[in-house]
Amino acid sequence: MPPHSDLAEYVHLTLPAEPPHLCRLRHAMNEYLSALPLSPDRRDEIVLAVGEAAANAVEHAYRHQPEPGIVDVTFWTESGAIWVEIRDHGRWQEPPPGPRPPGQGLGIVLMRRLIDCVLIHHDHRGTNVLLRHPVDRPAPDRSADRSSGFARRATGAHRM
Repeated sequence: MPPHSDLAEYVHLTLPAEPPHLCRLRHAMNEYLSALPLSPDRRDEIVLAVGEAAANAVEHAYRHQPEPGIVDVTFWTESGAIWVEIRDHGRWQEPPPGPRPPGQGLGIVLMRRLIDCVLIHHDHRGTNVLLRHPVDRPAPDRSADRSSGFARRATGAHRM
């Protein structure tokens, strides 16, 4: 890991769970990540995964409530890894049975392709998404198994 490995960063944002605030979150994450030894592509992938988790909270968590809720995002570095926690205080929405409209229902799949470890927990207090990825590794769908030459799929993605 580059010499920055002993540096720790910690940032917490609370945003209204409304679509216009997702852009602010993406810009803030891009700025925080730019201080780390990441390639621009890797930084974009992490920003995309965080944006997908937050978009899920905006779209689903407060769907049947009269007022928009909030999304808490906490970002930190520790032991050569990037950690991001995205939390809402709404209700988990089970996906409807059957086919979904084009472009919907891909957020969690995308997060798992871009991030080494994705943990999702939901209960009566809301939904918590924890993303963890080593600073010095590519996205799981870009990692190659050197012994066989075949692309390795993300096996570190878990759902709680």
